Amino acid sequence: MNHPEITISSCYVRNVFMKALSVSVLLSLLVTIAEGNSHNLVQCSQNIALRYFTARTVVVSHSNFITRNKSHYDHCHVRSLKLAAVKDAKPSCLQEDTRKLLMKAIYQTEKWPLLVLEAQNETPKLQNTPIKHGSYMLLVQEDESAVEEVKFQMQKLKTNIGWNPRAKYIVMILQTVITPNNTLAKDILSELWHSKVVNAVVLRQTSVSKLNIYTSFPYHPRGRCGDIRDVVLLDSCITKKERKCHFLHSTSLFPEKIPRDLYGCPFIVSTFEYEPFMMKRKEVSTVDYEDGLDRRLIRVIGQTLNTTMVMRPPPQDGSRWGFLLENGTWVGVTAEIMHGYSDLALVGWFYRCHIINEIECSFPYLIDEARWYVPCAQPYPRWMSLTRVFKNSLWLGFLTAYVTVALVMWQVVKISNRISTKPTENQSYTSLVKCLLNFWAIILEESASNNPPHVAVIRGIFLMWVLYCWAVNTVYQTYLTSFLIDPGLQHQLSSEEEILRSGIAYGIPTTMVSILPGLSDNRYRHKLRCDDVEICQHRLATKADLALFFTKYNNEYMAALKYMDGDGKPLVCQFDGSYYRQYVVIPVPKGNPMLDAYNNVIRLVHQAGLIEKWWKDLKYTATLSSAKDFNLPVGEYIKLTLAHLQSAFYFLFLGYGMSIMSFLSEVLCRHKLIVPK
Repeated sequence: MNHPEITISSCYVRNVFMKALSVSVLLSLLVTIAEGNSHNLVQCSQNIALRYFTARTVVVSHSNFITRNKSHYDHCHVRSLKLAAVKDAKPSCLQEDTRKLLMKAIYQTEKWPLLVLEAQNETPKLQNTPIKHGSYMLLVQEDESAVEEVKFQMQKLKTNIGWNPRAKYIVMILQTVITPNNTLAKDILSELWHSKVVNAVVLRQTSVSKLNIYTSFPYHPRGRCGDIRDVVLLDSCITKKERKCHFLHSTSLFPEKIPRDLYGCPFIVSTFEYEPFMMKRKEVSTVDYEDGLDRRLIRVIGQTLNTTMVMRPPPQDGSRWGFLLENGTWVGVTAEIMHGYSDLALVGWFYRCHIINEIECSFPYLIDEARWYVPCAQPYPRWMSLTRVFKNSLWLGFLTAYVTVALVMWQVVKISNRISTKPTENQSYTSLVKCLLNFWAIILEESASNNPPHVAVIRGIFLMWVLYCWAVNTVYQTYLTSFLIDPGLQHQLSSEEEILRSGIAYGIPTTMVSILPGLSDNRYRHKLRCDDVEICQHRLATKADLALFFTKYNNEYMAALKYMDGDGKPLVCQFDGSYYRQYVVIPVPKGNPMLDAYNNVIRLVHQAGLIEKWWKDLKYTATLSSAKDFNLPVGEYIKLTLAHLQSAFYFLFLGYGMSIMSFLSEVLCRHKLIVPK
């Protein structure tokens, strides 16, 4: 006979056992699904890597969830999970298992160097090398902090000099529950776009055997200007029973995402007025300039890409291109590009991308030179024209010959008078003073004694001196007119050493020091800060008491526009040889997806020779604008004026002065010699 209590108890036990068995089966199934998800993600990621990754380094990035939860780390192997701990340990263990499987798969291919980044609170210890990474794989947990996790990982990746925003990115969403929601994929792609990452796909499990691959197009459809509002399903990765996956449509997972026609999308440009690159700011509500090399280049880029170039106001601190402060921060246009306030800068910006990791540079569209500009040599005073025909050594030799010949003549006449039996008829050469006076008259082509003694030696000396003076006078008078018209130029500073030794003041803009650290050496310790270059250029051209170290294009243009003399010659000079040749480029924030488009336009502009043509046109126009102040062409002949004969009158007045002094001296001396009766 059956007891009712025993029947009820057996039923209750059986029900409890069945529920426990169901829970165990469900948990085991969840573990199997999680394990399967990891393999699916790894297999799909490996296939994508084999198809699209280059031979450069692959970086695997994941969060530090496991290391922060040490209790989970010790038991974090999917195959040995305890059923009771599945609920708590599954997310961390899924990430750890996926990471291990992914590293194993990448390593076994033997195709890429592998770097693993565990994004911790401190800066990750990645190899700090200028060699750019080739591709990235990011592991992200599917939870409410997934987007913040991606943002945190990107911040850590950016700290490395090898970070490459143009690489291919695979974001693997680690799921514990399969859901059809695509919002997380859109938010992740939007966050990557904020970091200038375009070539990115997101892998998300939609079923046990299917992985969807999503991406975004920031400029599609027409009218979207870098605004990611939805995601696009590119392809699906199907996993078969033998755990081999294939792509459903085999479409390109990293297509071109920057269209050739941007339909007027706005791009912000950092610039300021700086001849000849940006000239004459327009008096309008918006910032714009009339002309310039960079203004024309901006116009060509905007027309080619169909973009709207919006120009920012000049830097308010007046730092222009910018320089590095003592606290390690940059200012000026450079800071605007670094912080992403502008999309590009066009203002004759010198290449600095080797010292600033946050900026990338375009192909150079111009090669400028940094060189010294010095005051032009001043002409000699016109009163020196008479003496500058011959060098000092020749004048000294001529004077020595004059005195020597006079002495010889005097001695020969004296000896001739002693041995001669006839009395001397001509007393013109009997003393040294008379010889000097007669020979001086010959130098001045005046008449001397017309009856020298009838002695062959005396007449030979006289004839020799006449011929010598005739030759010297012929040469002198031949070049005298040239020196009266053009007295010549004094010494021109011709090297940096002469500038530093001459004692002349010299100025160097701070922005040049930031590009060329050698300018901060002790030898330049007396340099002046010429941050306002126009003031220094004006002082150099007008006062001629300053040497300036600056760029070729700006100085040559300003000289043609403002600093020309009445004969059309520049007031600012340079000596041969440049201090430094520098590339002029377009700087953009690191990872800017438009850089390749800018490079294509620059390449076409170069091939067409437009930069050289623009420069010649601008310089010619500047010369024409200043030509109204030029003197009339002098022609082949020049009329001698009182200014040209200044030196002759100076020597005339000097002779009159000396004659008057001699006359007064003789009068005074004779007055003292007269004895009163």
